[in-house]
Amino acid sequence: MELLKAALTVAENYGAPAFVRSKQGGGGASETGVTGRFLHFGRLAARLSAVSLLFAALVAGAANAAELVGVRFGAYEKNVTRIVFDLTGPIDYSISGDAEGLGRIIIEINGLVTKGVSGGGEGHVARYSVSPTDADGAAKAILELGRTAKLKDDFVLPPKGGMSKTRLVLDLETADKAALLASLPQRYEDMTSILQAVTAPTAAAAEEARASPADLPVVVIDAGHGGGDPGASGPGGVEEKDVTLAAAKELKKILQGEGRYRIVMTRADDTRISLDDRSRIAREAGAKLFISLHADAHPNPHLRGASVYTLSKEGTERSAREARSQGDYQVYNLDLKKVSADPVVGGILFDLAQEKTQSQSAAFAELLVQSLNGVVPLVNNSHRTGDLYVLLSPDVPAVLLEMAFISNKSDEGHLTSPAWREKAMTAVADAIDRYFDARQETQHAANIAPRTR
Repeated sequence: MELLKAALTVAENYGAPAFVRSKQGGGGASETGVTGRFLHFGRLAARLSAVSLLFAALVAGAANAAELVGVRFGAYEKNVTRIVFDLTGPIDYSISGDAEGLGRIIIEINGLVTKGVSGGGEGHVARYSVSPTDADGAAKAILELGRTAKLKDDFVLPPKGGMSKTRLVLDLETADKAALLASLPQRYEDMTSILQAVTAPTAAAAEEARASPADLPVVVIDAGHGGGDPGASGPGGVEEKDVTLAAAKELKKILQGEGRYRIVMTRADDTRISLDDRSRIAREAGAKLFISLHADAHPNPHLRGASVYTLSKEGTERSAREARSQGDYQVYNLDLKKVSADPVVGGILFDLAQEKTQSQSAAFAELLVQSLNGVVPLVNNSHRTGDLYVLLSPDVPAVLLEMAFISNKSDEGHLTSPAWREKAMTAVADAIDRYFDARQETQHAANIAPRTR
């Protein structure tokens, strides 16, 4: 029932505003008037369709509730106790706990039918009980600790090989009560609180923010290539990895001089960083914006100018496919698998986060093109899309800036010119300022109560 209420919340919070925006003409020339209304209505219909899928998944789950076969205990590491719930099918669960006694861990399980069972535990667990709740097809398991411990990990193992049962696994590790409470997952009452959570910074970013002035937004600057990967080279022998690093350092200097941001660089020297690590650095830092700097190249030496790339539809779909194949529905440090074991639910939330991120990326790309126009040469159709791996992160607004064509003699000269570099990166910094100014205005407007008429 809670997830059903959550599904209705999605329709309320994500459907209506999209249609209202089209009526107000806030979507640009291609999304105003009748065309804009139909585009936004189509998005609303798609969201409502997703909600109906969520409802269907919930109904199907209720009709095929799993049964508890048994509870097992064991140790696989020093100071670690593993608890395994053997089940006849998949379940949806959430974990909480309290400091009663030496501590308790409480698992609320949807999609489980049981008459109730209890007994003595092993390792860190003194006793356990599993009992049905008032809700149909739901149960609550309580682990009473005999030794203080924290929740180290929890996950579900589907049937595999010769194992016919689904297994819910919890690992407990020796720790004090404070660590226990800190290790428990955040509880989310409905879809609104989940969607609010996916806009929160990561734990790593929050930790770093405590040591920095105020709550400065994190901007990650990615200097393309590096180390054994030189990238493209110009007619004069200039290598892309060198000009991207020089530009990244210049942009960092300008932004730090403003004091508005906390700057993270994926590399600060001639080091090769994998594409996966570039995205990981941004996500772990809690980045509010990611900009990857590159220099374009083409066999035609006359081509020149800058261009800005955001992730294409193909790239967005690839990101979703990879998340599905790896079961990695993780956005903004929120593990969607722990919100719901149902992959349909995780997929819907992942798509919503991804849609929001792509919208923010496109907004920044447009501001960046506007800021660069008249400062540096631009190619035609300056804002482009591509299936670029470095932009795949579903929860960090990101663009890739091709600053110029290193294969063009004039552009190669610009890329190595300190004066040109300062001018170009000042324009980039201006776009970043305008982007965050617009976000602050939007957030401020959202907090203003509507006037009474």
